[in-house]
This record gives sequence, C-alpha cells and structure tokens, in this order.
Amino acid sequence: MRDDANQTAVIHSTDRYDMSQKANELRKNKEFENALVLYRKLSKDSSDSYSAAGLLHCLRKLKQFDEALSLCSEPSRTHLALDWYKNEVIWVFIEGKLNRLDDTASLEDLVRTAESILALQPQDTTTKWTVVRRTLKAAKSKSRWDLVFKWTKFVDPRDLSTKPIKDDRGRDGWCDKSIWYNCRIRSLIEIGNKEEAIQLAQQATDLFPKQAKFFGRLEALANLQLGRLIEADRLYKKVSSTWRDWWILHEHGEVLQKLGKSQDALKTMCQAALSSSKLETMVSLFSDIGFLCLEMELKEDARNHLVLCKNVREQQEWSIPETVSSTLMELNSQLPASNFLTDLKSVLDACRSFWSRSIGTEDEATRSSPKKGIKRALKGKLILGSSEKPFCFISASANESIYCLKSDLPRDIAIGTLLEFDAVPSFDKKKNKESWKAVNIRPA
Repeated sequence: MRDDANQTAVIHSTDRYDMSQKANELRKNKEFENALVLYRKLSKDSSDSYSAAGLLHCLRKLKQFDEALSLCSEPSRTHLALDWYKNEVIWVFIEGKLNRLDDTASLEDLVRTAESILALQPQDTTTKWTVVRRTLKAAKSKSRWDLVFKWTKFVDPRDLSTKPIKDDRGRDGWCDKSIWYNCRIRSLIEIGNKEEAIQLAQQATDLFPKQAKFFGRLEALANLQLGRLIEADRLYKKVSSTWRDWWILHEHGEVLQKLGKSQDALKTMCQAALSSSKLETMVSLFSDIGFLCLEMELKEDARNHLVLCKNVREQQEWSIPETVSSTLMELNSQLPASNFLTDLKSVLDACRSFWSRSIGTEDEATRSSPKKGIKRALKGKLILGSSEKPFCFISASANESIYCLKSDLPRDIAIGTLLEFDAVPSFDKKKNKESWKAVNIRPA
C-alpha cells in the first residue's frame, strides 16, 4: 500500500510539472486563454507562487480585471516574496484600477490608489514613473501644485528616459525626463523656490531644445513672479521672437503692462488675440484686453472685449467672473445704448477690427506686400498635407497657398472645406522669403 501511495504522489507531481511547463509555453506564445485554464488548476495549490503569478498575468492580458483585482485584494505574503508575482499585482492595480479612473473620479481617490501601489515598492523605474506620471497629470489639471511638488520627489530624473514619446500621428513629442522637468519647474514657480525653478529651466532649455519655448517661458514666468520685470521682458522677447504662440504673447503683454508700457502691452495682447482662432482658450486674454482698454479710457473697446469674454463663457456654459459682470454693468450705464453690441459674431468682428488697428495693420488696399500688414477675410480650401507635419495649407487662389498650423484649425474640419481666415506676415525659412500665415481660421 505504501508503494502505491508513493507511486501516486510521483505521478501527481509529474503531471503538475508537465501542466506547469505547458502553461508557461502557452503564456509565452501569448495564448492567454488556454494558459489561463491550466493556471487556474495549478493555482489551487496555495503554496505555488509561480502559478499564482501566471494566473494574474493571463487575467491582466485578457483584461479580466475584476477577478484579478479580487485576487490582489489581500495578496499572500509568501507569494509577494516572488518578484514576478509582486510585479503582476502592481500592474493589475495600475491597469485595472489606476488607469481606469476617469474624469469623474476625485483627485483624492486617484492619489490614494497611486499611494497604495507605491506602498508595494516597485523597483523598476518605468513602473514607478507610470504611477507618478498619472498622478502628476491629474494634479496638474487641477492646479494642485502642492501635489505636483510632492510627487516629483518620488522619482530621480536621472533614471528617466530621454527617448521622445510618439503622439497619435507618429510624431516625436516630449520624453519622460522633460515631462518631469516641466512639472517640477512649474510647481517650484507656484509654491516653491523660484530661484531653483530658474536654474532647472535653464538646464532644461539646453537638454531639450525641441521644448525650448516651454522652458524659456517658464524661466520668464519665474522672473515675473520674483518681480524682475525687466529680465522677464527680455526673456519673453527672446521666446516670442521665434515662437508666436498666443499664450506666450499674452503673458508678455502682462509684463509690459506691469512695466507701465500700456501701448506696447495692448499691441502685444492684440497680436496674441490674432494668433489663434480658438476663442474658448482665450477668454482670460479677452478680459485682460478689456480691462487694459478701460485703463486707457477706451471704454467702448473695453466693453466689447468684456462682452466677448462673457459670450464665449456662456457658450461654453462657464461661470462669469464677478469683475467682468460688474464692470460691464458700469460701462453699460456710461455708454450710449445705440453703440451696444450683444451677439457673439458682431462683437467678435468689432474686436478683430480693433486688434488689427492696434498692431498697426492697414486696410484692404494695402494687401499687396507682407510688410504692409494683415490680409483680412480671405477664403480658401483646406489642404492638410502630410499627417506627420504640424502644419498645413489653405489654397487661397490658383497660385497661392497660405501656411497655417493644424492646431489653429477649427475642430472636425475635413480636407477641401471652404474656410475664411486672416493672414499675417511670416517668413518661409526653407525658401528664404517673406510669406503669410493664416490666423483666425473659421468655416466660411
């Protein structure tokens, strides 16, 4: 009888070994459903940490997160001694819980989940950075700079990758290390040591030349926060000489206003307004132009810009700042009712005309040379070109195509759509000649 029992045990052990080998082979061949069947049988032995890890791996790859999470709710200490098992538990929590938290989840819930994952002490930098980056993104979107400051301390930037991350169109974007620098610098500007922020921004500008405008802007912003207005002005001029993004011009205008250069500030802010067609992103710019006009006794133009700000906010179902509402009431009581513009189109047209006048552009009769200002109310069909390029063209005539940035296009615009736009002077570095850039692009 004893010999029979030993023989049965040997057979059982042999079958288990063969089953384990087969399960591993199926898993490595990515046949996860078939491997899962075997791992379920093998993991009934509570002492088999390797099979428990294989089971979690297959469940994770098959996105059966509910079952995987239930198995990880109270992970075995014995199993956690196996690095593979611990790593699978960590990635089940990342993929099955952290990454599944949507915009409706509170920042507090996300942070608690991320903290519970880091409590498992992931050793791999990529794993740890995945958790940290997800938390930084959420905290940054809520302007919780205290959390951004805290979580940038959880990784060493020297360990992060400098390989650019591809975007949806296959283009090179930011790398992990540059993202860390951006978050760290911004948090230092908001709540930390601004001198340290300046040093890091200078380092980042040298390390990441493709993101130089962002880090140059952050250096300027830190100087602005320190009250070094002349240095901030110099830095904004340097950045905006190459990159004419509306938000950079807007911030430069604020610096000029603080320096008492109201006319230069107004011109720069109007250039900013003409540099983008996405009204909903520029509501703070419109109100700033409005209040600046009020300081300069341009009350009708002030009112138009505050109405524009109000109308765009209402269109987006956003609240109206009290300063905007109260100032509008005061201006309405002072200005003739016959001059009031209320609908979005008419007030936008009035503001665009004001922007063009303020930057010294001329009228329709002076279109012939790029040196003579802006071309207004042009029409043409969209030519998208290469999907890998950030720019495209609008065919304004048989012989002329106007350059524009894809980021300035209205949403959901198809190739061949007839568009109306303004054109501002530009320079074609490739052809080494003056050219035009389309702005204020809208459906015709």
